[in-house]
Amino acid sequence: MKTNERNTDARSQVKVEGAQASTIRRGVTERQAQESLQKLGPFITRGQWHMLWKLCQQGEEQAHFRQMVQDLTTRIEVMPKTYETDGQGLNAVASLHYFTPAFDFYITEKDHTGNGTQQAFGLACAHEREIGYTAAVKVPVA
Repeated sequence: MKTNERNTDARSQVKVEGAQASTIRRGVTERQAQESLQKLGPFITRGQWHMLWKLCQQGEEQAHFRQMVQDLTTRIEVMPKTYETDGQGLNAVASLHYFTPAFDFYITEKDHTGNGTQQAFGLACAHEREIGYTAAVKVPVA
């Protein structure tokens, strides 16, 4: 029986270590989440921003949402800027996807000036598919 007890203790210890590792990985502070949300603001709608802010502030899954906001902000910060995917054609990776019931926008590049919200390049799917530039500040509202 002592052998079984040791095995049970070892298994529970592994679970605890896994939970601690998860906590360390998802250790985004409230301030870091707020800074990320400020950077994320121009790329999402006002309603989405408020919901994410609320989810980062309260609830048992706030750590998850804080990490998600930081990950999305990092994705936007490192996404290609104007002309960096030139020549890649269909191999260009869409970093952002905006959608409505009637439209889909796949954004592959952001503007290289300012905070990247003046224009964006990508694929717009509506009645027809079009590749080109759009005013990035209008896309999240569409």
